[in-house]
Amino acid sequence: MPKHFFFDLDNTLTRSRNHIDPSHAIILNKLADVADVIVATGGQQSQIMKQLDPEVAGRYYILAQNGNHAVTPSGTTLWQRTLSPDQKQAVIALVEKMKAHLAISVSDPSDLIEDRGSSICYSIIGHHEQIEKKEAFDPDHKIRTQLLELFKPDVDTLRTTYSVEIRSGGTTTLDCFEAGKNKGFNVRELNATLGWKPEECLYVGDALFPGGNDETVIGIIPTKAVANFHETYEYLSEVLR
Repeated sequence: MPKHFFFDLDNTLTRSRNHIDPSHAIILNKLADVADVIVATGGQQSQIMKQLDPEVAGRYYILAQNGNHAVTPSGTTLWQRTLSPDQKQAVIALVEKMKAHLAISVSDPSDLIEDRGSSICYSIIGHHEQIEKKEAFDPDHKIRTQLLELFKPDVDTLRTTYSVEIRSGGTTTLDCFEAGKNKGFNVRELNATLGWKPEECLYVGDALFPGGNDETVIGIIPTKAVANFHETYEYLSEVLR
């Protein structure tokens, strides 16, 4: 069994922005008894803790904002990167172009962009939209993949001029963060910082496909793709037998 388990959050450990199911918290706690648990997601530290606490409080490492904010189980910050004002302005300008192109009627126009510090996250229909609507909107990431392809020149300029990359993540979101400082980079950084061996790790996520925000972990440590959080706990139940 791996010594260090890395997990995506939304649709891997919980439903999007939802609290962990009590029965799943029991399984995650059992895992934390015998292995390190690391949560690597595009969300902020506060959102991770909201979804996983209090059942597994203080039992996991945090790689928030695609790993650009790293925190130990005891609460010690290992590193925290921040986008510059120019980077943020460039991201928002591109997001506004995407919004104009899509012309989607949303419940709350002010709920589409979150400045998380280390990243900016664009939810096409809203971060706090009803979970059923979010899950039905773009389950195969096709809308977001096509959007990134349509705006490829702008995406490329964002990377080359402002050193920002964009990845599809969560249920309806595009994560924008410092180029190269993706989940794969930060998983490797954590391993180097703590002296963990890559072969003793495993990453579990629902976005290991091309363009997904879990894809960059491939080749860094072993990975396991899951379709949803139900599959995660089915797998962990087998591991813990």
